[in-house]
Amino acid sequence: MSLGEHEEIILNDDNCSFYIYSATKEWSLFSGRPCDINPDLKGIHWDKQSFSATLYILEPNEYIVQGIIFGDFTCYDEQFLVWQLEKTFYQKILIRQREQKLAIIQLMGAMNSTLKLKTLLQTIMDFAILAIPEIDRGFLMLFNHEMKRLYTVASAGVTERIFDYAPQLGEGMAGYTFQTGVPGIYNYRETMEIMRNVSKFNLDALMEAVHIGKIENNTSMAVPITFNERKLGIMIVHQYTNKRAFQRSDLRLLESFASQAAVAIRNAEAYEEIERLNAYFVKQHEIHQIFIRLSLQNAKEIKIIQTTKELLQLDVQYVNLADRKTFLQLAEMDKLATINKEQLIDIGYVFPIRNEKETFGYLIIQELEHLTSQQRMIIENASMSLTLKSLQIQAAGQTNFKERFELFQQLISGRAPLIDSRYDELGLDIKRPTFVVKFRLKQFSHKNSMQFIQHVQQYFKGQNFIFTQRETVVWVLQGDIAFRQKIKQQLTQAIISWVQFYHQQVAIGIGAVQDHLLKVAQSAEESKQALRHALRHTKNEDEVTIFCYEELGINRLFSKQSEEELGQFVHDILAPLYKQKDESLLETLRCYIHQNRSISKTASALHIHQNTLYHRLEKIEQLLDRDLHNPAHYLEIHLALHLTE
Repeated sequence: MSLGEHEEIILNDDNCSFYIYSATKEWSLFSGRPCDINPDLKGIHWDKQSFSATLYILEPNEYIVQGIIFGDFTCYDEQFLVWQLEKTFYQKILIRQREQKLAIIQLMGAMNSTLKLKTLLQTIMDFAILAIPEIDRGFLMLFNHEMKRLYTVASAGVTERIFDYAPQLGEGMAGYTFQTGVPGIYNYRETMEIMRNVSKFNLDALMEAVHIGKIENNTSMAVPITFNERKLGIMIVHQYTNKRAFQRSDLRLLESFASQAAVAIRNAEAYEEIERLNAYFVKQHEIHQIFIRLSLQNAKEIKIIQTTKELLQLDVQYVNLADRKTFLQLAEMDKLATINKEQLIDIGYVFPIRNEKETFGYLIIQELEHLTSQQRMIIENASMSLTLKSLQIQAAGQTNFKERFELFQQLISGRAPLIDSRYDELGLDIKRPTFVVKFRLKQFSHKNSMQFIQHVQQYFKGQNFIFTQRETVVWVLQGDIAFRQKIKQQLTQAIISWVQFYHQQVAIGIGAVQDHLLKVAQSAEESKQALRHALRHTKNEDEVTIFCYEELGINRLFSKQSEEELGQFVHDILAPLYKQKDESLLETLRCYIHQNRSISKTASALHIHQNTLYHRLEKIEQLLDRDLHNPAHYLEIHLALHLTE
């Protein structure tokens, strides 16, 4: 009986030549007997007819056929034959272990020589085949989480068609091993069973890639590639030639190579992350330097926006809340007013430019649905530059206002010099008629005041002596009475558009025209009184109330009285009526005075009989301890009601 390519001479002397043929699978193929091992068989089995002997040697957890000796061994006793088989077997095991260790050592060196993932995984695949000679071909696959499929990254002994093979979770041996995370050895029948759910496209690609030799001889090993319970991919190897069958020790060794693949993948990911972070920080430094240079150059906002556009390669619009020229439509501005952090809305991706206290404006980027890390980096640096620019403009404005305020204080205190270059710088002529206009905004802030001032200055060119004084915007104008009347008319139109846009109440007081600049103190005081009166009459949110001092009429008599004094006067006169649960008496008194004390008109307006009115008036006189027909008493009551209005 000839063993052909599988024969191996292990002993040759004058009496006999011995041959060993060791491997469970090959023994089965050669002798036609099943390769399943019976654990009860131990020691030596003699087959006298074929002059053969088989030896079962215990290996961890299993019994396997170790060898068969052919030849004339009548000159040798049983113990010698057993010794020859054991010696040969252990020699082969030692050689095999040495080759495996050498392959692993070489693999470790190769893994330290490069961080290119595909090169590393291909090296691992090659060394796995080197360490396990029973492997004829194999491939290594990773999982694509976006596509939910496995894809090949390294292979050996297969054609390029393997790269078209892309199974889903649970599909075929690859999908099953990845999904379950369970390694296994599969014979031909088991392989065919587990491949039943493979799609036709994948099956065609796989068969074209691995169909070498007789498929019936095919056995396979499949192991998952995992790192800290994180599934990364799988390794699958095949055997299609007559070699020793795959054993559990081979499976464990293949698992060690899969572990090396997992480490290589994790190291490559870590390296890529480091490279990405390094590139990110380098780019961040470059972008930061670009905007730092703009700040150092004191670049205007338009230059910052233009740079942002160039870096993003997107359409960028900046809405500066202190500059009405960049405002959007009213509806769009209302949407922006509700945004405190970055948000995607129908007008674009919006980024508020703000510090902890207030919002200065908004960056609006069109055609942007989500941010990349680099885009965010650019926008954050642009936001920082725009915030610094806004604060710089604020600081400059505050310095300018402070200088104007100091000059104004000198003017109204009578300490202003007759000759001062600041008059010319501020566009003031000491000899021209002068008057003061004061504005009060419902929600006062530096931002609001700047917006308001810019809005006003758009309507009135050349009138630039304007500043904020606490919660009031002060405007010093020069011109005669006709000019002041024109200013009042224009202000009404200008402020109405402001109120409609910002939904803020505005009250305005205008002082009388004085002969020259140095008498501006009188007009300033008059504008203050007119403003106070306007504030009392401002009720609706979208409302502009404007009064000139001379329009105050009798109220000028109370202009220098404090609110507390006026309130006390009203209380002293009308308190008895306020204490009444029935408000009809106060309503009757108010109507009676409005109707100029006409009994018939008052009764008609109140829809009551005249006798009822007489009774009410008599009761009012008793409660107030005053006579409505007494001129002094009537004046007190009339003034008290007037002040309540």
